[in-house]
Amino acid sequence: VFFTMHVTTYIWQTNSVILHLLCTTGAAWPPLKLVNPFCAMKADDGPCKAIHKRYFFNIKNRKCEVFEYGGCHGNDNNFLTLEECQEKCTILWEQISFLEPGVCRGYFTRYFYNKETKSCEAFKYGGCLGNQNNFRTLEECQTQKFQIMLTSNWNTVMSPHLVFLEPPFPEPPAIPSLCMTPMDSGLCRAKELRFFYNHSTGRCRPFSYSGCGGNENNFISRKSCLRICKKGMGSDSKKGERRLIKIKKKRKKQPVKSLGIEIIPERAQL
Repeated sequence: VFFTMHVTTYIWQTNSVILHLLCTTGAAWPPLKLVNPFCAMKADDGPCKAIHKRYFFNIKNRKCEVFEYGGCHGNDNNFLTLEECQEKCTILWEQISFLEPGVCRGYFTRYFYNKETKSCEAFKYGGCLGNQNNFRTLEECQTQKFQIMLTSNWNTVMSPHLVFLEPPFPEPPAIPSLCMTPMDSGLCRAKELRFFYNHSTGRCRPFSYSGCGGNENNFISRKSCLRICKKGMGSDSKKGERRLIKIKKKRKKQPVKSLGIEIIPERAQL
């Protein structure tokens, strides 16, 4: 199955050309090939509680995005700058446009995209190493990647990176607005274990709540956090917000004192 590309509009700007492309396909988009395997990891803010601006490669959106790093642990999909993230996880055309048979002595038929002829061609692969311009079948080569050649400046949408041709991703379902708010420990001096939803990583993380103030992104258990901000996504999000309000009222009526610490009964949780 081949992608069909129609150039629908030309917009001329100073020293730049933007191509508006309409891409259609009758098949699912092939798997993304990554330069480094750690680029497929989810953003991990780690267990610490600092707030550092970092970048990670989002495998769903296929681009580098910002997230908040706690300051310790996490994983290798964590970069100080956008440029470093793009260097490690974005495939540059200069890196893979050439033929690379590898260093081993196998004799396997593979296909690569030839920038000069603008077509996919067969070559003999040694069986190890090489580069990402290496496809098992002619169809895979033709459907997975293509290069838009422009000699003038690039618009931010069209960069000198190899472009992945793909159907647009569906819009992610909406989540309750309270799940989008940052962690807020409040104004008092108590130390209560609570959980908040980290929108950047899609995880519920523990934090120390001071006992007063703060915001609604504050859950007494990881389970309740996940139910509202993960499982409550989409059409049930408003219902989830209403349930949270009811639970707050129950919590005020059913405090249990134990060693000076307020504990919420399990039945009052989500």
